[in-house]
Amino acid sequence: MLKKILSISQYHYLKQEEDQSFTDKVATLFKAYGFVWLAILFIAAPLIPVADNIVTHTLHFKSIMGQDKISMKQMLQKTGYAFGLIYICLLGPLLEETVFRLPLSFKKIHIAISMAVVILFMGTLYPAPNTLILSLRICLDVVKFGMPLAAFFIIRKFLPTEINLSDTVKKWLIITSMCLFGLMHVANYSPLQWPIIWIYPVYVLPQFLMGWLMTYVRLKNGFIWGFALHCLINITGMAFSFSSMQQTGKTNPAHTITTPSKKDTSIKHQLK
Repeated sequence: MLKKILSISQYHYLKQEEDQSFTDKVATLFKAYGFVWLAILFIAAPLIPVADNIVTHTLHFKSIMGQDKISMKQMLQKTGYAFGLIYICLLGPLLEETVFRLPLSFKKIHIAISMAVVILFMGTLYPAPNTLILSLRICLDVVKFGMPLAAFFIIRKFLPTEINLSDTVKKWLIITSMCLFGLMHVANYSPLQWPIIWIYPVYVLPQFLMGWLMTYVRLKNGFIWGFALHCLINITGMAFSFSSMQQTGKTNPAHTITTPSKKDTSIKHQLK
């Protein structure tokens, strides 16, 4: 199996075997899961601290390493922990798999769904200002949700039923999908330090490795299995993150940010 995983150039030849049993698919899922964490442990985990040391001591910029946890904590506080966990462990993987790996079947319907989700996501990046009158806000909402639907039906109608791509084109589309999936997670480290943006790919090596294995499982077992692997990895990652945050809070109380109580605030106000 390891040889097949490493043969990225042959991924476009992977086919879902009709005689493959459910047990075989589960075995492939958990083997890929194990390979992901081994690769992160032996490849990404040693390189990221080295990159962060270069950032802070050689380039004299702020540490990037902890920004992911800060961004995630801020997101969880903003959305609420319950919804945040559901998004990270379920909704997020579903959206990302739909965008990056569903169209790797090169089927018209899958490409149409993927493009519709991309357009819908891009529309959410530009929320309507609160100063707009209600009628204009409704029009903008109609456009935001109407464009993805329009894109879906246009692609489904005009894209050829048989999409004939060369093996070389398929290979590079698969590799591009894997790379874009990894690079997308650079946003986890916002606000970005643009003068050293070139070093950020090192920090998303775990996502590159995840995308690699999830692509293999998606093409070997099917879309649902790639999605299941994504959820499983994110759940494990969240468990590690919470455990790390709790240990940091116990061992480094100086790093804990405390919010002054109303009583403390009133005393300070009187002292002024």
